[in-house]
Amino acid sequence: MEGIEHTEITAGLWHLRPPRESEAADLLELSADPGVRLYTPRTNGVDTEERAREQLRQWAAWEERIVFSILEPTTERYAGHVMVFRLDRENSAAEIGYRVASWARGRGAATTAVRCVTGWAFGALGLERITLAHSVGNDASCRVAEKNGYLLEGVHRSSFRGGDGLLHDTHLHARLASD
Repeated sequence: MEGIEHTEITAGLWHLRPPRESEAADLLELSADPGVRLYTPRTNGVDTEERAREQLRQWAAWEERIVFSILEPTTERYAGHVMVFRLDRENSAAEIGYRVASWARGRGAATTAVRCVTGWAFGALGLERITLAHSVGNDASCRVAEKNGYLLEGVHRSSFRGGDGLLHDTHLHARLASD
C-alpha cells in the first residue's frame, strides 16, 4: 500500500514482520490444517509450496493488504500471520484477521499479534475503526477479539461458506481508536 513503510514489531513472546518466501513450507502446512480450512476456506488455494511462495510474495508487497508473519523470536519459526485488509482510508476503517499454526495455539500468538497490529494500525494508518469477523462456532477467535477489546456488534446470519461447504453465521466485533 502506497506510503506504508514495512515495520517489524517485537511483541512479548512473538516477533511480527513482513512475510518472507522462506516461510512457504510452514504456510503450506498451515493452509492444510483442518481448523484453518474450515474457518478460512480461501486458504485452500495454497496447495503447493510454489503457490505458498507466491502468496508470501504478494503479502510481503503490502499492496492489497498489510500482512505480518508471526514468528517465535528465538528460532524465527513461523507461527502464522495477522493481516489488515479492506483498508478504507475515506472512512478510516479496516478489517483484521489472522491464522495461527496448531503448535502455537493457546500460547497467546493470535491475542498478542492482534493487540500489537491493532495499536500499530490505529497509530501508523490513522484508523478510527477496525472490525474482526469470525465464525460463531470459532470460540477461540471470539476470545481473541474479546481480550483485545473488540466489542461484539452482532451476528451476520449465513454470511460465509466454510470449508465444510455449509453457510456459517459470523460474529462481527469492532474496536474504535477511542476505546
